[in-house]
Amino acid sequence: MIPGVALRALGVALLAAFVLSPLCAVAADSKAYPTKPIRLLVPFTPGGSQDVTARLVSGPVQQSLGQNIIVDNRPGAGGLTAAQEAARATPDGYTLLLSTGAQMAIAPAVHAKVGYDPVKSFVPIIHLTDTPLVLVVHPGVPATNVKEFIAYTHANKGKVNVASTGNATYTHLTIELFKSITGADVTHIPYKGAAPAITDLLARQVHALFTATASAQPHTAAGRVKALAVTATRRSAAMPDVPTFAEAGVKGLEVSVWVGISAPAGVSRPVAERLAREYGQALKVPEVRERLVNLGAEPNGETGAAFARMVREDVGRWAKVVKAAGVKIE
Repeated sequence: MIPGVALRALGVALLAAFVLSPLCAVAADSKAYPTKPIRLLVPFTPGGSQDVTARLVSGPVQQSLGQNIIVDNRPGAGGLTAAQEAARATPDGYTLLLSTGAQMAIAPAVHAKVGYDPVKSFVPIIHLTDTPLVLVVHPGVPATNVKEFIAYTHANKGKVNVASTGNATYTHLTIELFKSITGADVTHIPYKGAAPAITDLLARQVHALFTATASAQPHTAAGRVKALAVTATRRSAAMPDVPTFAEAGVKGLEVSVWVGISAPAGVSRPVAERLAREYGQALKVPEVRERLVNLGAEPNGETGAAFARMVREDVGRWAKVVKAAGVKIE
């Protein structure tokens, strides 16, 4: 027979082993992770700036992890297909999403049902980059700064057209935010992408355009259009001589086309933290940073709670803008 004290001690040991075994398994799994290739869902077609960003930052990560990161382009339904698939995936760290504001913040604001919750369905891993927008005008517009442009719209009520790269896009919603903050009297003209919008701006079919700095920079450098301000918190490396909207006297127009990495909700903290560290290190590689800047993107690197907070704030802001402006998907 086993003495009572020894029996109680054995019971405590067995209970401890039972309670701790799942934790030990998680720790062991996170140490071993990854043991197979990782799939990164990208909501865009191959060759675009976000696709290039995904492949660029994942290169050093797969070398460090010792496993391939397979970029899986899923551009269907404006990127919703990729986000929906990521939200349904097993949260084991082997399916990731190149998350952007378009899918996380704007799509839920303009669609009644997107098939996922931008906050609850994902674990934000790392905020990779920010791409600011710039307000550019035709040289014939008699304005050298934002205040003068706003005054010009008031002096020409109903006649000033501002182009966007599409209905319910970042550039469109930025126009609506600009109108609500400044009271500018402008009419939104949607185009299917930056190229046709810029073409019509150069031909003075429209007066102004919000677009990514990388799209506008060749034209501003050649003097074909005038850049008035960027929607960044600090001046853009691509346009160091152009003030921010805050510097130009307009507060609250800080807009970033952000890109990050997210995982399905439920992924373990050790795996999420490992991925955040690895992608964070990739952002520090000089060649990676240089190529990102050439794309017009600014490396960020915020992880965990800071990234999650930014996503929540972005979701709330665009929901308010869409509701106030009555933006509809046509």
